Formats: sequence, C-alpha cells, structure tokens
Amino acid sequence: MQSPCLAIVAGAGDLPIQIVEHCKNNNIDFKIIHFEGVDLHWLKQLPVINAKFEKPNALFASLNDCGCNQVVFAGAMKRPKLNPLKFDAKFLKIASKLLPALKKGDDTTLKIIAEIFEKEGFEIIATDKILKNIFVPEGVFTKKNPSENDLIDVMRGFEILNIISKADIGQACVIAQGLCLGIETIQGSDALIKFAGQSKKNYLNDESDGKGVFIKSPKLNQDKRIDVPTVGVETIRTIAEAGLSGLAIKADCVQMIDKNACIDTANQLGIFITSVSSDKVL
Repeated sequence: MQSPCLAIVAGAGDLPIQIVEHCKNNNIDFKIIHFEGVDLHWLKQLPVINAKFEKPNALFASLNDCGCNQVVFAGAMKRPKLNPLKFDAKFLKIASKLLPALKKGDDTTLKIIAEIFEKEGFEIIATDKILKNIFVPEGVFTKKNPSENDLIDVMRGFEILNIISKADIGQACVIAQGLCLGIETIQGSDALIKFAGQSKKNYLNDESDGKGVFIKSPKLNQDKRIDVPTVGVETIRTIAEAGLSGLAIKADCVQMIDKNACIDTANQLGIFITSVSSDKVL
C-alpha cells in the first residue's frame, strides 16, 4: 500500500514554492498539480501531475494512482478559458454547477471546486496547517508607525471591505484621506495598488494629511482552506513604488509570505505594516 501524499494545486506566487520546500524538508510525499496555461517556472525535477481544466476525470485518476488523499490550494490562478470540445464525462457531470459559479466571485467559484474535490474523496487542507505562523498577529511590525490619519483610513478601508465582501468582489482597497481610491477586482491587488498610486494626485491636494494605505482582509464567511488573502515582498515593493504610506491587514486572517523579508523590505522602503485585531475591525 502506497503512503499517502499531498497534492499541491499550484498557482502563481511564492506560496506553493514554500509548501514544496516544507514537504521536502519534512519528508512529506507530494505531487504538484500543474494546470495547463499556469506559468510555473520552478517545476524542474519536481513530481508533477499535468492537468487540464476540462479533464478532471484524468486528474482525479492520477491523484488516486499516486495515493494522494489530501489537497492544498496555493497561489493565485486566473480563470481558465475553457474549450467545451475538450470536456470529459466528469466535467459534463459537474458543468451545471461549475460553469455558473465561474461567472460569480472567486469565493463562490472556489467553494464549488473544493466541494467537487471533496465529493471525490479528497480532504482539503488549509495552508496554515502546513506552514505554521503564516498568519500575522496583531501589532505594528515596522520602524515606521501609522499616523492618526493613516489609522482613520485603515478603519474606513475595513468598513468598505466588509460591505463589498457580500458581493464577493475583492479582498482589498486603497484609502487616502478618507477617499476610496480603488477596490480590488478580478485584476488583483498589484493592479489596484498601481492604479491608486497613479491616480491619487488627481484627488489629494496635500499628501501631508495621508498618502494612502493598502488594506487587505478576507471576505465575510470566507473558506480559509481555499482562498486566503496573501501578501509578500512584492506587495510591499508595489505599495512603496505607488507612494502609499503602508499596509494594513486583518490580524490572524491574512497570510504573509516570508514575514521577516517583508518587514525588512518595508523598513528599507520607509513604509509601515500593521495588523489590526478582528474585534477592532468588525
């Protein structure tokens, strides 16, 4: 009998790489699910299951053959452009539920996908069950502290995110001097930050009252096993390049990839990182 292994549904970013390193360092058997069209440049000499979105039957068969009974979703993944001519029998069976979900928000889509995996007998594992201390506790982690105006913007941002979460739109926004310079949509966080940085000069007369804060938080009732908001070093750099004051996240709810590197980068670039307790946000 084969020993059980972990299947890593890998998307963009450093999160799947960190999970792979954890598995290698702890002698955990694993396979990387590489969906067609997803750019994973780091796969050389790693155990990979190549998959197509239109052919889940082949994927599930490969996972069963490998003895994989646990699945972790790691990294960002764009919605696929599906070719109906390639749908296998399994996809046709789930199409009536999956295709409408793809036209809704990420949370709705991913919950349906997780449900499909679970019905096939796979256990969905949250990333924090593998990578300990990936969530950020309450506190300010940088030399720079948020100003009073920054903190007002932070609370305004969390208020807005709580409202839009009901529509399953995004997990982030940028607030400056009480003004919402943008919310995260399907384009993602980096696009939002860059847009806010480029456009804020049109709305702020004097940046001494606040340059803007990037705020990130999970949606209400979000399934933390499959779609957890994540920040990393590139997020920090993008915030600084946009001329924003810093980053605010909801404590114990947002993943930070390589926390020490994020803090070091923020200190070098002169921005703050603050994590706000849930009871202060709600």
